[in-house]
Amino acid sequence: MYLVKKTSPVNNIESVQYMFFVECDNNVEREPREEIEDNSVQLELMNPFYEVKREKPSNMSFSMDEKGVISYFDPFCKHCFSHKVTKYGYNVRDLITEDGEHYFAKIQRYYCPVCGKYSQTELIGQYENYCNFSNETKERSIDVREISWYPFRKLKELYQIFCDIVISHETVRKAQIITDKLYYLNHEIKPSGFYGYDVQWEPLDDGFYYRHLLFDLVNNMPVAELLAPDEDLKTTYDFINKSLKPIDRKAIVTDLKPGYDGVMSKLGFKHQHCIYHLRLAINERIKKHLKQKDIDFRIQFKKENEKISENKLNQLVKKEIHGLKDEINIYKQLLFELFEQQNYNKAISYVNLLKNEINNFPEVLKNYLVNDFFPEYKKFLWFLKDEFKGKLTRTNNYSEMYFHATLPKAEKKRYRTEKGIFNQIYNRKNGWMKKLKNQLTN
Repeated sequence: MYLVKKTSPVNNIESVQYMFFVECDNNVEREPREEIEDNSVQLELMNPFYEVKREKPSNMSFSMDEKGVISYFDPFCKHCFSHKVTKYGYNVRDLITEDGEHYFAKIQRYYCPVCGKYSQTELIGQYENYCNFSNETKERSIDVREISWYPFRKLKELYQIFCDIVISHETVRKAQIITDKLYYLNHEIKPSGFYGYDVQWEPLDDGFYYRHLLFDLVNNMPVAELLAPDEDLKTTYDFINKSLKPIDRKAIVTDLKPGYDGVMSKLGFKHQHCIYHLRLAINERIKKHLKQKDIDFRIQFKKENEKISENKLNQLVKKEIHGLKDEINIYKQLLFELFEQQNYNKAISYVNLLKNEINNFPEVLKNYLVNDFFPEYKKFLWFLKDEFKGKLTRTNNYSEMYFHATLPKAEKKRYRTEKGIFNQIYNRKNGWMKKLKNQLTN
């Protein structure tokens, strides 16, 4: 039984006869193949100067004849791109639209006398070869994954609930693959000159890969991303140098990894050290210091009283450590008041005050300030300079938040290949940017 349909599962049909059929019976009978004459060969024999086009049409459109057979509006051979093709029957494809409608479409076949090969009309841009579902149907899963972390099997269930479509989770997974590259460059923004750079590690089947991110602090958008097997300084230099023109380089904030100073100086940046990572480094020093002090206090108390009980020993050590920790925290807070100064000149004056009081600081803070902080303290204060104020941030939190939004730690272990994880990052990045644009327009 056939029902006459006024619609088609294929767009860009130049001439429609409104006789496209929806098959309601699963027993589909194909019409016997019939070779339809084409006068292109005869024209070539009649005219030796007949020139054959050998290029794929740039504007891909389709037509439908009175029998409901879908063909190219400008037929060509997919193997050699000759336009001297002969119609050669048709195949029937089961096409499923985004509304869940099933169409048994008649697809025109061709024979090419130039290369001697057969081909059929490919619904380029609308249906992939060997796939029944329209691209628009599969792209719905991309839209969902841009704003959520639904597993592929959960998306399969959503298709069935909302679209009445039975689709495999593998088809959903393949639909997420929208790029075959491991590098992304944002062409939609004009770089501000102020950036954050960070690297996030990703565990995959063949080892660790590293996600390099260059983030525009003023535009609040990613400039470029790279997934690479290395996080060495050469990779960092090549990535940033490829992503930014020299004229767009003013200042950049990074963590405290050794070697970044040389790279950023070579690239032409003022290099701001991340204050959050400074705090982490100091806390790590304090933690190791207190752990050693715990051991020292235990040895000391046992020497003073060999018969001391374990409970009493723990109480004495805890009291000493608590007092030492309180003292360290007071001076640590005094140090970080430096970054609350109103301008760069006041911050420099505060550094001089810290240098004058350095002998009063606890041992662990004194050693860190003298050996690590004072020799390069200006690199922690560039954000207070007038030309950078309000543009360069004191921390790399913007990059960290973007990392968390596009690939949180809990999701890392779900991916096995570099292309799989980069496509997911790419999709989530698209969703993140769409959300940001909507916020700016509303």
